[in-house]
Amino acid sequence: MKKEILFSLLTFWVMISAFCQENSILWEVSGNGITKPSYLLGTLKFIGEKEYYLPKEATEKILVSTLFAIEDQIDHHAQHELNKALHFPKGESLATHLTPEEYKKVTDFFEAEFNIPKKGFESKYAQLKPLPISISMTRLSLGEKVKFMILNCYFAKEQNKTYMESVRSSINSFSIKDQTAALLHSIDQFDVQKEEYRKLMLDYPQGKLEEIFSYTLHTFENNDQFIEEFYFKRNEEWLPKIEKMMKNEVAFISVGISHLEGERGILELLKSKGYILTPIAVTR
Repeated sequence: MKKEILFSLLTFWVMISAFCQENSILWEVSGNGITKPSYLLGTLKFIGEKEYYLPKEATEKILVSTLFAIEDQIDHHAQHELNKALHFPKGESLATHLTPEEYKKVTDFFEAEFNIPKKGFESKYAQLKPLPISISMTRLSLGEKVKFMILNCYFAKEQNKTYMESVRSSINSFSIKDQTAALLHSIDQFDVQKEEYRKLMLDYPQGKLEEIFSYTLHTFENNDQFIEEFYFKRNEEWLPKIEKMMKNEVAFISVGISHLEGERGILELLKSKGYILTPIAVTR
C-alpha cells in the first residue's frame, strides 16, 4: 500500500514538473539533423529597470553561441526606415485622423496621466502613428527608467550578429483607423492595462507564455489582421531563416516573447518541422 501511494505521488510529481517546465522564456532547439543545439529566448520589448531580468542561463548560452540573432536590423539606415514607418507622412498627424473631440481626449489624457501638456504632446508625439503612441503610453506608465531587453542581449555578444528582417513593414498593415480605435480603447482601459503590464513583468520570469500572449492581443483589441501580420506571418517568414542559422551555427535567437506562443508561434512551427524543443529552467 505504501509503495502504491509513493508511486502515485512520484507519478503526480513528474506530471506536475513536466507541466511546469512547459513554461519557460529560454528553450534549447535540437534534433532534425542539426549537430549542435541552438537556443531561443523570448524577451519583453521593454521592462522597468527594477524588474529587469536576464537569467544567467541565457547569458551562459549567449557566450557559447557562435551566432547571435535578433528580430530587426540595428544600424542607422534601418533605424531611419523604422522611424519613417512609425511617423505619419508629411501633412498628416494624429489630429488629422481624429475628430476634434477625440484629439482633445488624447491630449487631456497625456496631461492628466503623464503631466505632458498639449504643447509637449504635439512636439513629441502628435506626428507618431497611434500604435507607437500606445506603446509609449505603457512605457511612460512605469514611471521609472526602462531597459530594452533585446538591445541588452544584443550588446552582450561582441561579434557574429545577424537579424531576421530589415524593417517592420507589418506596422503599416494595421490600418490607421484600427490603430486609432486601439489607441482610444487603451485610454479608456488604461488603469486596467497598467495593472496588466505590471503583472506581465512579474509573469515574465516564469515564462507564462499564454498569459503574456493574451495580454498582447487584448491591448490591440484582438484585431485579427494585426495578429496575422504582426505575429503569425512574421513567425512563418522567420522560420526558414532560423533553420538556416541553426544548421550552420550554434545560434542564440532573441525574439519578443509573444512570438513563441500559439499554434503558429515559433515553438510550434519548429516542432512541426521535427525539431525538439526543450525548456531550460532559469534563475536570477
